[in-house]
Amino acid sequence: MNMKSLTLLLALSVPAFAAPNKLTPEEKKEGFKLLFNGKNLKGWRTYKQEEPKEQWKVEDDAITLTSGGGGDLITDKEYTDFDFRCEWKISKQGNSGIMWRSTEEHQYPWVSGPEYQVLDSFKQDGHKYTHETDKGNIAGSFYDIIPGKEEWSKPVGEWNETRIVVKGDKITLYLNGNVTADVDTTTDEFKQLLGKSKFNGWEHFNKAPKGHIVFQDHGDKVQFRTIRIKSL
Repeated sequence: MNMKSLTLLLALSVPAFAAPNKLTPEEKKEGFKLLFNGKNLKGWRTYKQEEPKEQWKVEDDAITLTSGGGGDLITDKEYTDFDFRCEWKISKQGNSGIMWRSTEEHQYPWVSGPEYQVLDSFKQDGHKYTHETDKGNIAGSFYDIIPGKEEWSKPVGEWNETRIVVKGDKITLYLNGNVTADVDTTTDEFKQLLGKSKFNGWEHFNKAPKGHIVFQDHGDKVQFRTIRIKSL
């Protein structure tokens, strides 16, 4: 085999990845809109602030929490029913989250908004979030309500793909193509799960009909890119 043929064979054997912060032709047809232009934080701000705090930056073509103290980052716009997608990469033993339908009349966004967990999910000696991994509060989980599985996550340093579909009282969560939760929050089954969680008795939790998308500041470095949404 000559060098030209070998080069062609190698090129064909390597999977093609979409460029970050771009919509696919299919997503454009379906009506998705980018929430991040890959250059700046236009359309985003810190919770209950007019601008993002300095700890939130754009690095490596991604929205990046460089250190704690940035506060939770929220979309300027509020959303009711939607199909939300993004890629994320967490630091070693890092913790973050994605919340939805969060409103600003409370001190924190998680008072109203449920959370999709973002975490270094793999159990390891000295993991500072062992209390979360032991409960299954790992990447892709409906935080503290429906546990996740380690095998759904990619290793630290790799990009994970998240999808959150919210329509009325129905919530479906995905991680790297795996359905991690698929629930109707009006059912007795869900109410039983909620009753066993830390959110039991919270008056405003998961009650708002619309709200902001939120990236959580849990003090650990985390990155988000290719952030898009379609209203349903």
